[in-house]
Amino acid sequence: MKQNIVRVWRSAQLYIGFHRDQSGRKRDTAKVWPPKNANATIHSDPEAQEAFVVVKAADQEEPRDVQIKLRPDQIVLRRDPGTGWEGVVVDEFGLAVQVNGAWIRILPDGSVSREVEGDTTYLEADGAVLKKTQFAEAMMSGDGVELTRKTDTTIAAIRHDGVVAKSRNPEQIPGK
Repeated sequence: MKQNIVRVWRSAQLYIGFHRDQSGRKRDTAKVWPPKNANATIHSDPEAQEAFVVVKAADQEEPRDVQIKLRPDQIVLRRDPGTGWEGVVVDEFGLAVQVNGAWIRILPDGSVSREVEGDTTYLEADGAVLKKTQFAEAMMSGDGVELTRKTDTTIAAIRHDGVVAKSRNPEQIPGK
């Protein structure tokens, strides 16, 4: 069975951007040009020079072009604003994706975190879930047996050996 392909991208062009002039002074705007042989060295200092690919969107009415930055320590994808993913960062240790303002990170051990406006949710490699907000921290163990919740004033836990719920004295909490 042949699957219909929806065209999302229409062209790709490799560029080199020089952020410094020949004397080493920083330029206000990078000097950009496509290399003649379509080959670019990845410079050790992306502040001085960077190689990147611009991928043009097929939809010319609402284009969401992508820029792929090739750096010595990571690959960065930036996409014009709109619905869906806006950025991807790939490095030696993991992957991060920005989707509608939230950053989602995947680490080599399989753990995942999601951060948006100061609230972070962690899915640990063992399946445990931790949620941190400015108001509370909550945790569920990977096997689902234990649950805890801490606020500035209370702590509650459901454990395999019973339930605990008590008030916390805010003066005894470090940083308060």
